[in-house]
Formats: sequence, structure tokens, C-alpha cells
Amino acid sequence: MKHIKLFEEFISEGETMTSDEIAQYLHDITPEESDVPDYYLELVKKAGDMFTLKKIKISDLLRKDKSLNRYVMSGEDRYGADQEGDYIPYQDEVFQAIVVFNNEVIDGYSRTAALHKSGDKYIQAWTNK
Repeated sequence: MKHIKLFEEFISEGETMTSDEIAQYLHDITPEESDVPDYYLELVKKAGDMFTLKKIKISDLLRKDKSLNRYVMSGEDRYGADQEGDYIPYQDEVFQAIVVFNNEVIDGYSRTAALHKSGDKYIQAWTNK
């Protein structure tokens, strides 16, 4: 019987990616081509930074990024609930690492909100700081 590797087994904390690789990552994880954040892709590429995968406290993100905080506290829910009304945060994409650029979340608002709502304290993030 074949075993499927979890996403977490392919990357580990402390790994790095270049700004071009992060731009490609952002492009690849965006489901709809029309939603690709071209503005941020260009900013990331121009910066030429290295990004490191880190485990970050969600509370720290919410404190530092006011826009993220407003979104999370708004209660907007991309992932939804099941038929009984129980919250379902653990869709596959919830575990894709978010991207933090210059201390602001540029990709991952919904994932951060879902994990925060489910009580998780930490999130995986590619960050240049």
C-alpha cells in the first residue's frame, strides 16, 4: 500500500526560498488565475529577499498587522461549517504556509482566520524578516 506524504513532510522550519521562488509559490497556490496578487508578486521579486519558513504565533501576527487583525476579527469565513454547523477549518489548503513580507501578511488571511477560529496558536509562514 502506498502512503501519501503530508505537505509538512516536504518542507521543514528553517528552510529558505528566494524572492522569485516565493513569487512562484504565491502564483501556484492561488486557485483562480484572476486572483493572482500581481502587485505583491512584483514587490517580492523587486525586494530580492530570502524567505525563511517559520512557525509564528498567530497572536503576534494579529498584533503587528492591523489589516489582518480587522479581517480575522470580522468573522468572515471562507472555509465554512458542515451541515450540523460545526466549524471545518482543516481543508487541505488551510495548512499551506502563509507569506509575510515586511511584517505584513500578503497571502493567507483566510488561513490565518480559520486556524485562529479553531483555536490553533501557531501558523507556518514564509517570512523575509
